[in-house]
This record gives sequence, structure tokens and C-alpha cells, in this order.
Amino acid sequence: MPTYLVLACQLRTETDPQTIANLERKGWVETPPPSYDPATQQAPVWENCGWVVKPIPPPQPYRVSKDTIVSRVLAAGKLNDLITLTNGLPEDEAYLWNNFAWFWNTNPTIIGMCQQLGLDPAVILAPDPYLT
Repeated sequence: MPTYLVLACQLRTETDPQTIANLERKGWVETPPPSYDPATQQAPVWENCGWVVKPIPPPQPYRVSKDTIVSRVLAAGKLNDLITLTNGLPEDEAYLWNNFAWFWNTNPTIIGMCQQLGLDPAVILAPDPYLT
């Protein structure tokens, strides 16, 4: 396991006990990184003379093509239910469904449609490998 030592804001990583002891005699001080929650935080990094733990940034929205959405619904055996559902959409939502070729994975209408069909939006709206 590496030992982290600091002197005058310079961070040094060492594993050899003799080197560590020699550096400590020269004024280097052990400074272990803080603990962090890997589920919500990035690993600690050395910045501006100290350890910094930053939160994991939220995922960026991405686009999913309507063709991909429909093919995934078809694979789940719910195509007829999707057709029934889209025929009953309010006018503004029906216009978007009929005229848009792609949707953001955060689109509340599409997420709601997935839930009404009993499908997991994370699966239906997973990143589209063919859309850049």
C-alpha cells in the first residue's frame, strides 16, 4: 500500500519503508487521503496543498432514437400496447411522438409511457449505440 508524504505542498507516493523513513527525517509528513463514498464521490485528488473529494457529477442527458425505443418495446412484447398508448396521447404529445425522430432519455412523456407499459425506462431509454 502506498504511503503519501507531503512537504511544502508537494505530494509524494512511496512504498519502500527505508525511503519513507528517510523522507520523514527530512521533514516530509505522512498525509493519507480521506475516506470517501465511491457510490457518490470521486476518489480523492491532491489539489492546492490538500486532498479534495468531489461528488460524482450527474450523468449527462443523451438522445435515443424513436426506432430504438420502438424496437426495444417490440422485443419486450408490448408493441400493440405502445400503439394503443400513442393513439391515446394528448394532441401536443402525439404531435411530438409522430414527428420527432429522437428523444432525450429524460423526456417525461417517454418515461411515463414506459411506466404505463410496465417497462423499465432505464432499459428502454438506454444509450443508443447507433446515435451519436
